[in-house]
Amino acid sequence: MITRRILHVLLAAPLAVFAAQANAQSAPRLRDIIVPHRAVYDIDLARADSGSGVSSARGRMVFEVTGSACVGYTMRQRMVVNIGDEEGNLGKLDFRISTFESGDGDVYSFDSRTSMNEEVVEAVEGEARRRGSTIEVKLKQPSAKTVSLDGGVLFPSQHLQEILDAARADRSFLTADIYEGVGTGESSDEATAAIGKADRGGDSVPFVGGIRHWPVSIGYFDVPGVAEEHTGEELPSYQMSFLLYENGVTSDLVMDYGDYALSGSLKNVVPLSTPDCTSH
Repeated sequence: MITRRILHVLLAAPLAVFAAQANAQSAPRLRDIIVPHRAVYDIDLARADSGSGVSSARGRMVFEVTGSACVGYTMRQRMVVNIGDEEGNLGKLDFRISTFESGDGDVYSFDSRTSMNEEVVEAVEGEARRRGSTIEVKLKQPSAKTVSLDGGVLFPSQHLQEILDAARADRSFLTADIYEGVGTGESSDEATAAIGKADRGGDSVPFVGGIRHWPVSIGYFDVPGVAEEHTGEELPSYQMSFLLYENGVTSDLVMDYGDYALSGSLKNVVPLSTPDCTSH
């Protein structure tokens, strides 16, 4: 799944029911539902509120996922965007991340760098491992430390798999605690996903044309429990919406940072080789 740093319809059942189902399950093993591929997106400014400090944005993002459920999935993502402020000054944002998730769902490693005008402004690196009822995260950046998370937290590919399973089952809502290793890398986030109706039309880009897909919107909350309270007063710290194809490809991205939002238009996607798992 595209990392949110640079990724609702009415509920068919009470929110707490779906939350309890997601949290009660043990961490899922990965299945071969994500097809290895490389996708290229054009990045533009979708919206900028007055006072946001952003007047223009234009760039490109490349997302690549390789591997399989038997050997684990490796993801690489890079986004370079020229961002203009309200006075016409341009700054170059360069975000890159690489991650690995084991097929058994027990290991997640990550290494990300965010630079502005060639200067690193954020670096997060570490590894998370499931150990019984907890997840142990050993961080190298931004500082060396070990933190503990609840064992029911999902890693990114597990979360994508859960969303696809919910979409195939015509469930319109999913909430889960997820860990991506963003920010300081010390905590998980609560993610609430709204899933629309399936479609097969639309995009003519090769590898996605004619494939079943769903509109998905995900809100990320810093404080666990916000979605369960469902007060309508809390807003997500970040939102992402996209079309999710049954093979794991995404298009029509909107990355909403609050006072401004970036769009990502899928320009090209190509399949990559799938590892031979007969010996695993």
